[in-house]
Amino acid sequence: MATPSFVPVVASGRRISLVEIDAAVSARLGPTRGLGNSQPACFNRQVAMYLGSRVGRWSTTVIGRFYNGRDHSTVCYGIQRIESLRESDPDVDLLITALRRQLSGEDESPIARTDQEPFSGPKALSEEDFERLAELLASRVCAHLQKKAPKAGDCLLAPLGGHDGKDIEVQES
Repeated sequence: MATPSFVPVVASGRRISLVEIDAAVSARLGPTRGLGNSQPACFNRQVAMYLGSRVGRWSTTVIGRFYNGRDHSTVCYGIQRIESLRESDPDVDLLITALRRQLSGEDESPIARTDQEPFSGPKALSEEDFERLAELLASRVCAHLQKKAPKAGDCLLAPLGGHDGKDIEVQES
């Protein structure tokens, strides 16, 4: 039998079920269950897995079983991803904090708040940031290819097949 210090409870003395966590996340973000790993259901499910672990104190094995028999390592990855996003994206941190308060009873507001616009996942990069990232990536790839080049005169960036991409004419003899 588990000792009282390990039994997850909220102020009312009862454990928050995965069904309640899933319902709260679904009401705020949208469905957590979908075909395959479709976005945004995947992100929503990862949020629910994170809350199931941190607020509900459920094991990764139990959480995985709840979400259609997913492996515990998939749950661990989802939890790590949300932890990482909380550190890098303040909107994700605010979202998790609001859901956590709602589930623990600290927030008396209804599940689906109408004074907020729906959360649409992590923010996309601006065009300027995307260009900087692309340039950085391209320079790193070129530096890597230069290190791996067998000879100084070899060009590793030539099209596959060893020709310039134009159709090759076959000469008959």
